[in-house]
Amino acid sequence: MNLIDVLVAIQILIAFPIGVYIFGGTKVTWPGTKQMVDRYRYHFFLLILITVVKALSRKWEQPMEGIFSIDFTPMIYGFEGNSVFWVQNSLQHPAMTFFMAFIYIGSFLFIMVFSVLIFTYMDMRKIASKLIFLYLVLFLIMIPFYFFVVVYTPSYPKMFYPEANSLVSGMEPLLYNYGPHINKFFMDYDTFNNCFPSMHIGYPAAILFIICMDVKGFRGYKYFLLAMLFLIGLSIIYLGIHWLTDIVGGLLFAMVAAVIVEYKAHNFWRRIHRLDCWLRRHFKT
Repeated sequence: MNLIDVLVAIQILIAFPIGVYIFGGTKVTWPGTKQMVDRYRYHFFLLILITVVKALSRKWEQPMEGIFSIDFTPMIYGFEGNSVFWVQNSLQHPAMTFFMAFIYIGSFLFIMVFSVLIFTYMDMRKIASKLIFLYLVLFLIMIPFYFFVVVYTPSYPKMFYPEANSLVSGMEPLLYNYGPHINKFFMDYDTFNNCFPSMHIGYPAAILFIICMDVKGFRGYKYFLLAMLFLIGLSIIYLGIHWLTDIVGGLLFAMVAAVIVEYKAHNFWRRIHRLDCWLRRHFKT
């Protein structure tokens, strides 16, 4: 198991029941969890399928980038200059680095996992269906950027060579070099050149847009998402992971995806329902 697998397990086993109680006002029970899995089996199947296809697509990422990709890093640097370094340099402190690393790794995964689980557990089908479809839409939108658009992280290549200069002079890869285990994880799973747009911003922002449009109440969770969106944005700049342009791009694509979901989610899930009815008739499930 890698770092992400461990954190997802923690989110499901610990953060999920606590979060449902805090934001949903109800307790998670084993019978309720079994009902959730049964009622939303196609939702979870699609979520797992997206995760698997995304992992497989990364195997094609580097070969495709080497042939067809365009490096937009100089253009972004020419536009932004050293602005991200000013943020990092003005705030840098060991305690700040620990806090921002926790926000970057932990809160993003919590939002991604919990936002689906709370609404499926509480059987709020409309919003749960829209969120799953949102994940699919954002993944499809991002495929061309994975393959054809190269934007290196501002602290590149100092995570490989500590004595080297970063793309932004003085920028430190604070997260990538935050201990040997974290460094190894990112060396194994990160290409350091898919900065634009930032999906650490895109996914939480799109989730917040959809929930605000379609869910009444849950004010506490909406405020939580808004606060985390701000902190995640600060963390990805402070830690040397993204450019300011990446944040703007993430927000724009979040809005585009939210609009697509509002117009297309119903038809998508209606087709899934027809497939389910067909399977039940033919296989008596």
